[in-house]
Amino acid sequence: MIIRHETPEDYRAAEQLTREAFWNVYRPGCTEHYVLHRYRENPDFIPELDFVLEENGRLIGHVMFSKAELVLDDGTRKPSWTFGPIGIHPAFKRKGYGLKLLNFALDKAREMGVGFLCMEGDIAFYKHAGFRLASEFNIRYHGMPPGEEVPFFLAQELIPGWLQANGIEEATYCPPEGYFVADADPDAFERFEASFPPKEKLRLPGQLTYDGVMETGRIVLRPWRDNDAPVLFKWASDPDIGSRAGWPPHRSVEESLEVIRTVFRDATYTWAVELKETGEAIGAMGYGPSCDCDLPAREGEPIVGYWIAKPYWNRGLCTEALGLLLEHIRVTTGVKSLIGGHFVDNPASGRVMEKCGFVPTGETVVDEAMYLGKDHPIRVLRKEM
Repeated sequence: MIIRHETPEDYRAAEQLTREAFWNVYRPGCTEHYVLHRYRENPDFIPELDFVLEENGRLIGHVMFSKAELVLDDGTRKPSWTFGPIGIHPAFKRKGYGLKLLNFALDKAREMGVGFLCMEGDIAFYKHAGFRLASEFNIRYHGMPPGEEVPFFLAQELIPGWLQANGIEEATYCPPEGYFVADADPDAFERFEASFPPKEKLRLPGQLTYDGVMETGRIVLRPWRDNDAPVLFKWASDPDIGSRAGWPPHRSVEESLEVIRTVFRDATYTWAVELKETGEAIGAMGYGPSCDCDLPAREGEPIVGYWIAKPYWNRGLCTEALGLLLEHIRVTTGVKSLIGGHFVDNPASGRVMEKCGFVPTGETVVDEAMYLGKDHPIRVLRKEM
């Protein structure tokens, strides 16, 4: 494996690689290769942080960095940085190449004095390179109201204390304008796209829009909102829901609101399951680190969890939602396997997982307070991605 600076001779191959890496991942087709094509002449582009990855003489990865800005509440503008697109050829994904390329580039950025990075991506992958939710730094996503959690907006302080040293207590991130060139000139983008071999654009389950939404025929997976608190209380106050999922019934709308603002937003990824025909949240679906659970997880293996309100049991909605989540994980992350579990007296939950490809691996027992304070056998399942 060789990581080196990109040269003009690499340009077309890097663009082709980027097109392959992002095709039909976040949207039908992709625009990331056009961003890369146009960005090399952008004044925000940082050529010293433009790298390609080779394996056995074949170019299989690429990453670039750019200047950005943080805007303070008084209008003062401070420098910041971002990176991306970062692409790995599909044939080499899930083998650790992306993380090796990114960590190499981050080390070089730190050496150059890059102090703070913001980016958009999947925390389940980028946490391994040191990224956290940008809200933990009091950095807001552009165009979003204060306090609105954006689960794909991440940040990292490459140089410890850089924000404080630059007088930044809170700010709004402004991404480089060069990232939106395809939207600014769609005709030019279509001409550029036509120079590549034709590929079919597909609307696929698991494609995640920039407002954090996925959908199938009957349901939508979307971020939880504060105004979901009354309906969450309606379902979560049912003792038959919490006892099957491992938490006590909610006692008030205020408690449900607190859960939305803490548990759901602190999790790696947790979505509300919204029923299209009513526009109402009817459950939750998500995945996150398994290190705090008692299941026999592999190192770094995420755990999946979900629940659906009782009026919607036995309609296949939970299976549909879990399938959508798994497809999103498959196409947008490097996760290799997932672990899950259900209480043995709740076999319906196990059937949902098995319909989505999870395989039973045995049973375990947990006795923590979160499981209602008593020994409770759990059937464990795993899915290889």
